[in-house]
Amino acid sequence: MSRGAVAIEPVEARRSCAEFDAFPYRLYRDDPSWVAPLRSRETERWDPRRNPALRGRLVGRFLARRDGRPVGRIAAVVDRGFSDRWEPASGFFGFFECEWDPEAAAALFYSAERFLQDEGVRLVLGPVNLSFHNEVGLLVEGFDSSPMLLSPYNPPYYEGLLHDGGYAARTDYHAYLWTPASRHTEAVERILQRAQRGAGIGLRYIDPKRWEEECRTLHALYNASFCDVWGFVPMTWEEFQSEAESFRDFLRPELIILAEEDGDAIGFSVTLPDVNEALAGLQGRLLPFGWLRLLTRIPRIRTARHILLGVRPDHIARGVAARLAHATVESARAGNLARAELSLVHSANRPILHIIEAFGCPPIKTYRLYEKTIA
Repeated sequence: MSRGAVAIEPVEARRSCAEFDAFPYRLYRDDPSWVAPLRSRETERWDPRRNPALRGRLVGRFLARRDGRPVGRIAAVVDRGFSDRWEPASGFFGFFECEWDPEAAAALFYSAERFLQDEGVRLVLGPVNLSFHNEVGLLVEGFDSSPMLLSPYNPPYYEGLLHDGGYAARTDYHAYLWTPASRHTEAVERILQRAQRGAGIGLRYIDPKRWEEECRTLHALYNASFCDVWGFVPMTWEEFQSEAESFRDFLRPELIILAEEDGDAIGFSVTLPDVNEALAGLQGRLLPFGWLRLLTRIPRIRTARHILLGVRPDHIARGVAARLAHATVESARAGNLARAELSLVHSANRPILHIIEAFGCPPIKTYRLYEKTIA
């Protein structure tokens, strides 16, 4: 039976918005590795009233249809903050999902590129889901490991679709595995001993009773610690607060650690329980009984994702990062975690890579950022 032509539709009407959100749930319904995110959360991502990340960014979304049926989707994103700071005349594609349909994929890339070109973009980077604060990269190695909270996931054939679309590798990010069997090296022990002799530096867990105050401290540390990392654009307080609130119901205070010197916050480590462990099998739905299953599962989560470890630039090379890493490991052991994933780590971030390797954590996944010149 012959197939109809591919048609590209801008996502504007209520129906197409719903189909854009629903497409991954249909695409991955038979994939045992994929964990469906909460559908309500995915819908909120496109509501500027609920998602501050949309403010100040221009976004165009597109659906690919064949015979009237959605077969793929993509978003084009213009982030002036990123392009002004790092890559002039650049833009992103993200939220790319597609059946094994090279013609549909090519049409989606073309539509996103034309949208970006009309906004003066000459260099396209992706996948980037709105910003570098969100999911970045295409999974190219490690398909045998289930995706963790807010980690990119895709079928292996996506890499070929991007290559056929003219995209070339720009840089890689990696994920590393910690288990209770992981052991740090003697060099780490010496660093810890020296650092612990340093006067005035202490570690503590966050205090949930002072939620907003603690979040503001973490927000300031986040923007200060990563200011020189390629791709980083300072996060607004509204965006940071929104993200923090989305984690609040399942975070564990002992896995979010602050380093302070004489009461001044100088570094932090953030590890989140992998809520994907609790979401598995719910198909993204809380009704009628999904909410009850989620509530009973969250306290039993035994996996986690370590997402951030940062130290203010004026306190680098004082052993603070090693102390934070060691305290995180001790909290993970005390909390009876079975495994934790450390991600995403830029392949050029040698200081953090040295710490990860010194703590005995092997690489398990690779995510790749691609680029294409469209001028």
